[in-house]
Amino acid sequence: MRANGGNSVISGETSEPINARRTETLLFPALFRHNDLIAAMSTAENIPQKKLVNILNYLHFSESRLYVLLTHPDYPERTLIRVRHEPCSTDKLVCHWDQDCGDPDLERYNIPYLIVSYDQAVIIAPVRVLDARGSMMTLQLPEYGRLINERERPRFRCRNIEAEIWQQGFQAAGHLVDISDRAFRVHVAAKPPSSFSWFNTDETAMLRLHDGETTFYAAPCTAMYEERKVRGRDIVVTPLNDEEIKRFPPKVFRNPRLNSSTPLHVIFEHPLIKKKVQREIFDISNAGFSIRDDEKDVVLPPGLIIPEAAVLYAGVVKIGCTIQVVYRRRENDLIRFGFVILDMNVTNYKKLNLVLTTMGGGHAGTSNVVDTDELWEFFFDADFIYPQKYKALHTIKADFRNLYRKLYEESPEIANHFVYQKNGKIYGHIAMLRAYEKTWMVHHHAARPMGGKAAGLQVLKQLILYLNDLYRMPSANMDHVITYYRPGNRFPERIFGGFIDYINDPRHASLDRFSYLTFPPREAGGKLPDDWSVRDCTSSDFWEFEQFYRNSGGGLFSSVLMPEEGGGQPPLETVYSESGFIRRWRFHVLARHDVPQAFIIVEESDVGINLSSLLNGFKVFIIQPDLPPEILFSALSAMLGPDTSGSVSLLLYPAEYAETLSSGYESKNYLLWILNMQHADEYIDYLGRKYRIRVL
Repeated sequence: MRANGGNSVISGETSEPINARRTETLLFPALFRHNDLIAAMSTAENIPQKKLVNILNYLHFSESRLYVLLTHPDYPERTLIRVRHEPCSTDKLVCHWDQDCGDPDLERYNIPYLIVSYDQAVIIAPVRVLDARGSMMTLQLPEYGRLINERERPRFRCRNIEAEIWQQGFQAAGHLVDISDRAFRVHVAAKPPSSFSWFNTDETAMLRLHDGETTFYAAPCTAMYEERKVRGRDIVVTPLNDEEIKRFPPKVFRNPRLNSSTPLHVIFEHPLIKKKVQREIFDISNAGFSIRDDEKDVVLPPGLIIPEAAVLYAGVVKIGCTIQVVYRRRENDLIRFGFVILDMNVTNYKKLNLVLTTMGGGHAGTSNVVDTDELWEFFFDADFIYPQKYKALHTIKADFRNLYRKLYEESPEIANHFVYQKNGKIYGHIAMLRAYEKTWMVHHHAARPMGGKAAGLQVLKQLILYLNDLYRMPSANMDHVITYYRPGNRFPERIFGGFIDYINDPRHASLDRFSYLTFPPREAGGKLPDDWSVRDCTSSDFWEFEQFYRNSGGGLFSSVLMPEEGGGQPPLETVYSESGFIRRWRFHVLARHDVPQAFIIVEESDVGINLSSLLNGFKVFIIQPDLPPEILFSALSAMLGPDTSGSVSLLLYPAEYAETLSSGYESKNYLLWILNMQHADEYIDYLGRKYRIRVL
């Protein structure tokens, strides 16, 4: 027999609404309405006194309450009163009236039975009062109690869960009393000016269950039963959708569900009944998992949110997440419960992805475990670090090596990577970096020949599989994915650029052309004329930037720079700093007579974190095409300060502005590709239709 002292199958108790003011002492909380239990004692299972004492001590340890049954010599009704009991070591049990019940005059009442709610059953023990003084009494326990299985459908008592009911202007609040597999019993009082005369039991109502901060359940329900109490009412409601909910829009491409030969479990505390649950996982993907269970063992209504759960792999790897029940389905004698993963941080998502890759036998050769010495050899041999690029980096190579050791070995929250390798030698590589508050950048995609195998394509597939569910996680902060590439580079032009023409909707995916150059600040410096100034952006400046960018053929970059607020998460600068990295940016306006002429974004990151310095230096959006270049360069030099040495990268938009520069500045073009991740399915569909690239 499994013990669960916090569960209750006794109905009829009165529970006061949360925060309700007491105006009187309740002597009799509830009438006893289950005379059938007394009648069933003659055929019930015996519970020896020794076992009964152990159960009573367990319930005391669990801080659970007992009940005594009171009878009046002149009236037929029987009354339940809740009591607190002391530890028990003999056949005598000391009890105290619950503080809500006052001090009944025992000379006017009899106490024939002690009633114990235990493990979805009821123990009824005939007792005799040995002593009664004030609020305390001593009971003589019997040689045997009677165990009665009261319900076919178990009902679990709930604690510290607030309940709210709304219905077309009617409002009531109180708390959740108990739940069964398909019903909730709440005790609520109408909130003025609402009245229960407004409540229509034939119409749908909205039920919300929470603890004052976190909502665990909110769904439309119908009332099955309503009972008037001294304060408020007990209402039993059942959800309209008690089999399945639709948490997200259906996806065309779903990561496969896998079964594990290695033990894989989910562990969580049930948010309503405060009971620890551990179950073996039946199948799992990056998006969710399912378990199978006896319906009498656990109550998991579809829609229930479990804020703190953990997936445990092989008893060692623990992966924290927030989950929600999305369906319950009968499979022979068991119930299958499906869960969607609502959120997990990037570090835990990496762990889950690694577990799933292991379970699936791995994608031959793909991995995110890298020998950094092999990585350097690969970057040089694949001509990713070409001579001019290495010339700019060689003076900081020690810092550069340490930077990549942290990125690839310490697995920070801000980055991830995939490699295709054989016998430790790397043939394909791709990485991603959280570049802006809610945007990740794909970069460092490179490959070298491997006997006809497309190593570059393999790591791209792995990246897409990884992103396919990650973007839905709020903690991932992935509204957009971006990448830069050079015009004329055939692979990204087909894989990324071709999608722009295919989808033909800049709200789904966009492509912006920038001109890229470097300039020496000392040579370009000079004082700005008096009618020119550089200042921080104001809210009206941001509005003007959006108008300029949108009307100049721009795409999604303004959404990247100014994402929707929300989530309550730390800023990206803090996240980088906590991992030992640098990432920040500032917005400025170059103005003449206080009229914006250009918007300037000053970006700072660890040198070499992006090998093309696309996250260091300036991004300048030219509003006035006739802006004198010497004015622009003077402004940029002044912003850098006199101590800046070496060249600084500069991205100009629109790219045509570079044509106004003198021949001393050599420029090249970069294309910025941006994907709105709400349309990731469309991109995967494009890869399959256009190039027969089967990702899933």
